Amino acid sequence: MVHDRRLADGEATLRVSGKVKNGNLIMYDVKTGTLWLQETGEALAGPLTGQTLKKLPPEAFEAGIRWDEWHKRHPDTKVLDCSHCLSTGNRRAKPTGR
Repeated sequence: MVHDRRLADGEATLRVSGKVKNGNLIMYDVKTGTLWLQETGEALAGPLTGQTLKKLPPEAFEAGIRWDEWHKRHPDTKVLDCSHCLSTGNRRAKPTGR
């Protein structure tokens, strides 16, 4: 899922909270502290609780792209290393070919 970060009063700066709900990442907005569910874009807690980020259509982002092609287009990309995923057998969590 990819959501639009624009809000009525500005743009959310989203970071990883370290929390999960039903296996889905929960992000937080630096400015408001609002917690957002990655899967739905719903604000779960904080001053914007109940609001939902607008889902972006597939043509608005690059989906289903191989890592090597992505890296050519976006060489400054930083990768989150999900070491605990590797220990559970999820080998797709860590891209190769950097």
